[in-house]
Amino acid sequence: MWRYILLIVMSLSIACADDAFAAKPKQKRDAAKVKKEQQATRKAIQETSKKISANTQETKKQLARLNSLNSEITAKGQQISHIQSGVDSLDRHISTISDSISSLNSHMEALRSSYITSLRKMQGSSGSISTLSFIFSAESFTDAYRRVRYMQQFNRWRKRKAEDINSTSALLLERKNALDTARRSRTTALARLNVARKELESTKAETDKVVANLKSEGGSLKAVLKEKQEQARRLDRELDKLIAEEQARIERQRKEEERKRREAERKAAAKANKKSPASAASSTTAEAPKPAEKTTAPTSVAAADRALSGSFEANKGKLLFPVSGKYRIVRGFGRQKHPQLEHVETDNSGIDIEALSSKSARAVFDGTVSATFRQPGYGTIVMIRHGNYLTIYANLDGINVKNGDKVKAGQTIGTILTDPDEENRTILHFELRKERTKLNPSLWVR
Repeated sequence: MWRYILLIVMSLSIACADDAFAAKPKQKRDAAKVKKEQQATRKAIQETSKKISANTQETKKQLARLNSLNSEITAKGQQISHIQSGVDSLDRHISTISDSISSLNSHMEALRSSYITSLRKMQGSSGSISTLSFIFSAESFTDAYRRVRYMQQFNRWRKRKAEDINSTSALLLERKNALDTARRSRTTALARLNVARKELESTKAETDKVVANLKSEGGSLKAVLKEKQEQARRLDRELDKLIAEEQARIERQRKEEERKRREAERKAAAKANKKSPASAASSTTAEAPKPAEKTTAPTSVAAADRALSGSFEANKGKLLFPVSGKYRIVRGFGRQKHPQLEHVETDNSGIDIEALSSKSARAVFDGTVSATFRQPGYGTIVMIRHGNYLTIYANLDGINVKNGDKVKAGQTIGTILTDPDEENRTILHFELRKERTKLNPSLWVR
């Protein structure tokens, strides 16, 4: 940019030098030549202005790209953290299943060993004769009865042992299948993790290039950042003005309702104290009527505001998100240092949300539209009052509401602008205030 400014200065210097030489008698220039030089100078200035403007636009796009890349890095980081957490959980699950399989294998071996030993003992006690021969070879009826009971108990024991072995074998097979499934899931998760890490590295590499380009255009970057900060300050001033005017209007309305209420009470008291002529004579010694006591009942405006404010506060952390579907927060609330650009700080009065699936902005809670207006850098803006709380929806392209409209939670209030200066991203600027006090929206919405 400075090369172009230097070119202008040099062109003007040459023109001045030509004028100086023109004063000399031997180097006179005709009017046509002077006019031609003036046209050339104007053309050079116009070309320089165009290049400066193009450079500024490119810087805006680069800055928008950087913001987009930073949000992608944050999202990828969260994705990697989530996948890594899943892998760690699978590792613990695999370890638990492996321990369970080892325990079941030991139990299975013990069952088989016990069963074989018992069978061998049985064969040793009865030899190779049949069960029936074993019973009838008894020396007495009592001994035969004992042998029958023994065989019955042994058969029940053998059946239980066989069932234990079968159930343990089935459980062992189930655990081995679960282990195979867990290992396959772990392999898939590790593959996703590697892909996410490579994408993150690629995004960071692109980010480094963008940062280098922006640093090379230091003057232009400062101008763009200054312009954005001034736009944010203008929006703050406009919102403060609108809120102050609305507060004054609400206070006037409250006072008017209070005046009407007192006037109605005065008339009611005067009507009640009005007496007939016959009773007026007997009231000379009566106690003077007491003035009507002042009521502390809230006016309708104050009561409605208080009720809505209480309900809004009760839903802190549970309010609807201002966009539906997938989204990501690309700029957080408050003052923060830029993650890549040194000595650059941003101050955000709300949060900037990139809508990834839906372009509709929706009301986060029941309320009344208190203002709609346009502001350079923020498109169309809608302000909704919820008692003494306000939500602001900026960077809208078209709106479905007007001043005074009652809105319900989740109602669509407008379409978010897809900004070519922001790489055609759809970004909603969302603020939340308690009158003029700025609050962090991330703590209120879900």
